[in-house]
Amino acid sequence: MLTLPLLAKMSSAALASGITACLTYGQYNVAGGPNGSGLMPPASVVHPNARPGVMLDPLAEVADAFATLKQDRAKAARNRAMIDWLGSLRTRFTVQRLEMGLVYKVHYTPAAHAGAVLEDYVAVPYGPELPFAVSLHAAGNGVIRLEGLSCAGEETLGEVDLSEGGDTAETAAMAQAEAYLRTPDAADPGLPADCLTVRLNRS
Repeated sequence: MLTLPLLAKMSSAALASGITACLTYGQYNVAGGPNGSGLMPPASVVHPNARPGVMLDPLAEVADAFATLKQDRAKAARNRAMIDWLGSLRTRFTVQRLEMGLVYKVHYTPAAHAGAVLEDYVAVPYGPELPFAVSLHAAGNGVIRLEGLSCAGEETLGEVDLSEGGDTAETAAMAQAEAYLRTPDAADPGLPADCLTVRLNRS
């Protein structure tokens, strides 16, 4: 089975040789060898639980390995963008670890005018999926507006009247962040790594 470390070490010539061999030998399996290509042993050697006679699909393995490599790189770039954004903050924040990911709670102290951002709840999945943020905006007259921010844009999630309780808006924001982590948007290596954090720059 092709692994990411092995794939990373393989030269383009070796990959070309392997793919050519795949096309030439049909259902036979191709692996790295002294000359860059060679026939693999039965699938059971690589996958102990494989059924007898099962043949691996080398082209599919190459495609899967490349897809995984792209997602891993996208996740690393996303995390780096998140760290850079957190490091640039001039306000306090806390982090809560959940089963599906992390939620960063950023607390601002803006002037209490309508439209001011009071808090951001940033949900970051453990996997390579895209992050999401729930922002609390002062809407005036004691009302807090919840806005959802994603790499695709913004959406209004609802409003909370502060007369219903001091922590109602925070509870609603956290519930939205947790709901997102249960079904996050799929990773998209084609998007910039900071596609969300650029929307969270409040300065």
